[in-house]
Amino acid sequence: MAVSFSVRRTVEDDWPLVRGLRIENATDNPISYGATLETTLAMTEDDWRLRARRGQAEDATSLAAVETDTGRWIGMMSAQSHDDDGADPVLTGVFVSPDRRGRENGVADALLDGILRWAHGRGATRLRLYVDEHAEPARRFYTRHGFVPTGRTRPIGFTAGDTLELVRVLDGRPR
Repeated sequence: MAVSFSVRRTVEDDWPLVRGLRIENATDNPISYGATLETTLAMTEDDWRLRARRGQAEDATSLAAVETDTGRWIGMMSAQSHDDDGADPVLTGVFVSPDRRGRENGVADALLDGILRWAHGRGATRLRLYVDEHAEPARRFYTRHGFVPTGRTRPIGFTAGDTLELVRVLDGRPR
């Protein structure tokens, strides 16, 4: 049975919930979060407040999927317009709790839909992301949503391996 949930932007007061989900993320897959568990646990309250405020920023957004019945946070996705060329927003911090993954639940689909609406609202023409070269389920998800490889890579940094850049051209219409 599919889980019932809503998607909303994060606010600064959400910082303990953001922290909790990101610790789960760094425990499950540090590469998808971009930091080791040790680094994540060392972050300060101010660091978490900053991340939670992204849901209300002009140049970024942060969305949380929240179970209707329990209030449990089951996923997050963020996007920021700060990367090397500044023109295209970059999808970051993609995570869905392992027990809520899969098309039957639709959590990642709903979060991505919210990010795409945000990008369209900013007038973006593309949305970029970096994915672990070995993360086949994630790569299939992005391919299903129209992302294609650019051929560019970048090192993970805190461990061996590379991430692959994928991009989706936005057609000017929100989904």
